[in-house]
Amino acid sequence: MKLKYLLSVVALWLGGTVFVYGADESHDSPTTITVNPGTTSLQQAIRRASGLTGDVVIEMKGGEYRTEKTIEIGQGAWNSLRIRSRAGEHVSISGDKVIPLNRIRPVKDKKVLARLQESVRGKVMEVDCRGIVDTLANIHPSGFGRKSLPSWSELIVDKEPLHLSRWPNDSMALIGRVDVSGGLEDKKAGRLPVFHYQEERPSQWKSTDNIWIGGYFGYGYADDMIPLRSIRAEDSTIHVGMFTTYQFFTGADFRRWFALNLLEEIDRPGEFVIDPLSRKFYFLPDGEKPSNVCLTVLETPVIAIEGCRNVTIEGITIENSRGIGVYMDNTEHVVVQGCTIRNLGNVGVCIGKGTDSSEKQSPLHKHAMEAGGELCGRVIGDMMGEIYENTVLDRQAGKHNGVKDCYIYNTGAGGVSLGGGNRLTLERSDNFVENCKISRYNRIEKSYRPGVWMDGVGNRVTRCDISDAPSMAILFHGNEHVIEYCDITQVCQEVDDQGAIYYGRDPSERGNVIRYNYFHELSPRHRVTATYHDDGACGSEVYGNIYFKAGSLPVLIGGGMDHHYYNNIFIDSPTAIHIDNRLQNWAKSMLDKGGIYDERFQVVNYTQPPYSVAYPELVNYWQEDPAFPKRNRIHGNLFYKVTDVLRGNSQWGEFWNNWTTNEDPGFVDASDPLKGFRKGADVFKRINGFEEIPYDKIGSTLE
Repeated sequence: MKLKYLLSVVALWLGGTVFVYGADESHDSPTTITVNPGTTSLQQAIRRASGLTGDVVIEMKGGEYRTEKTIEIGQGAWNSLRIRSRAGEHVSISGDKVIPLNRIRPVKDKKVLARLQESVRGKVMEVDCRGIVDTLANIHPSGFGRKSLPSWSELIVDKEPLHLSRWPNDSMALIGRVDVSGGLEDKKAGRLPVFHYQEERPSQWKSTDNIWIGGYFGYGYADDMIPLRSIRAEDSTIHVGMFTTYQFFTGADFRRWFALNLLEEIDRPGEFVIDPLSRKFYFLPDGEKPSNVCLTVLETPVIAIEGCRNVTIEGITIENSRGIGVYMDNTEHVVVQGCTIRNLGNVGVCIGKGTDSSEKQSPLHKHAMEAGGELCGRVIGDMMGEIYENTVLDRQAGKHNGVKDCYIYNTGAGGVSLGGGNRLTLERSDNFVENCKISRYNRIEKSYRPGVWMDGVGNRVTRCDISDAPSMAILFHGNEHVIEYCDITQVCQEVDDQGAIYYGRDPSERGNVIRYNYFHELSPRHRVTATYHDDGACGSEVYGNIYFKAGSLPVLIGGGMDHHYYNNIFIDSPTAIHIDNRLQNWAKSMLDKGGIYDERFQVVNYTQPPYSVAYPELVNYWQEDPAFPKRNRIHGNLFYKVTDVLRGNSQWGEFWNNWTTNEDPGFVDASDPLKGFRKGADVFKRINGFEEIPYDKIGSTLE
């Protein structure tokens, strides 16, 4: 009998024990490497595995594995590599440092005590990080059009991340009169923005050191966070310390601001203030003194998988770090499965490279999303801006990679960033996010940091629950993507003019399918949409979806054509579908010769294969009056308790075989549409060919 390996080696490697067991080649059992707690031993085990052939398993015994640098997985001789937790045991890999509990004391400094509210004096704790880290990473600007970066240093207390002290706690204050808007002329002259506040509280703040303000200063889809320079109580003005993405406006309900990192505003358990100069935190615990406090340290990915194939990370908690949880590029058949990914400062999982463009950014840039730069591994950076400029960017994301059966929550800047596929050739990548629960994914960066970002060709999001976010659930660019069986709720909670699922401004992005999703409880406060085809987006197929109290405008078709909406259910909405002709009016410059559409068509050679074959409507785009919305087919849909089916001109859509009613169409339970219709319900009689939706497949199967 020939043995693949005859190893019985026990090696003590920098705090962890690695056992390598041989496998009989006559049986297809894997070679198993067992690792005890100790992050260096995990990296050593990966290096050991890279020289092994066949199937290799690295089994991690229960415990906490901390790392001060990225755990790297590269090309190996294996047929497959699986890194997993031992059955029934909890494994955590983190990028933090434990704070000794004797470093956590009640505040004694009289200057600090004087700034605290009387109700919390004696309760606020001080954390002294001197001797633990050399520096604390301070707060930095974040928001729409800015780089997506690792977060500042954060405290994780009893497994939950603290949040910067804030005023107001649960809302935002209206922006008052604007004296200096920070527009283009102000930027040229170096005049920083100044606006008035209308409340008494800011006049009571004793210091403006390291105070920041956030909010929606100009447009409701563009959040920003910038430093505060000074407050003038005598005329109730806020003077900010840098230019915002656009400029300050007033006069709309969504134009609001809030303040962060004030000692005076620590009034709720879980709030903290960071003082990087003294290397101290101040926070209000929830009741008793905490039993476990960690400081996030690592700014690079916790795990990076690059240039390899057939790797699975399974059953592991990846947490407590300033940067990305799991990063991969140029990989194939790499899957993160059954993991919990939480308490991170950036995105949970990134599949594909980001970009870095420090030399290209300028405060005078004409549009914040037109930044960009060179491909760069292990970061997101300003990749979103680069894709706006270079719509065929290949992020080198590989193919058949995915995230499956995972919990992703408490991340700073999105859940999953998913690239893959070639927009020039329409070659698919088939990367995916499947059966995941993604929530609370905008702790730090908000607008355009969705639960799932998707670009390229032929990727999918399937059976995911996406919830609890100020901004989008899914944002995509590219072609032939599928978004299906998702349960999407309580997203777009702060914004104006955004959608739970959103894409736009490139009519060559076609062939995308949105089917069998459940959109519910989306805010009607501002212009919030469930499926948003923005600025001339074209060629989507949308069917079998349920829109239940799904925002003020459940469907928005912004001037585009060739959308196909059928077999959808709309329930309890003032309007169901908005269609406009913006390309005939305020957005007509997008159709200019050499304009944004012309450039984006030319780069994909739209009149030649594969585009001319896949999307024959594109060939005559310019000859068929592209400013006029056409071939938007809307049929076989149910509109129940909908005041207006259409907002717009009926000539911009083709409507037939729909049913609008205020009478019960036959729901088992109208308050829970996922229970479906009764047998023989009127909906099947009134809408020819109406098909039942596979309700039982909608949403994640995770508990």
